[in-house]
Amino acid sequence: VAGFFMTITVAPADMIRTKLMSQPTDKKIYDGFVDCAIKTVKEGGVLSLWRGFVPIWARFAPQATLQLLTIEAMYNALGFKGI
Repeated sequence: VAGFFMTITVAPADMIRTKLMSQPTDKKIYDGFVDCAIKTVKEGGVLSLWRGFVPIWARFAPQATLQLLTIEAMYNALGFKGI
């Protein structure tokens, strides 16, 4: 569940970052983060910011699960009450 919500919040920024990094160096398409976000929403709608959601979720879900399990194990080993 944590990985799902992390992906919901991270996916738009990841999409914009990817578009900015993949634009040609000799001809800039976007003038910055906000310009890229505005043009992306105008071209594909708001939901286009979450395009590629499943691969991002597949990357974050195991990470979030391992973090939670590690923190719980550390709490238990140190004698603290876990979640």
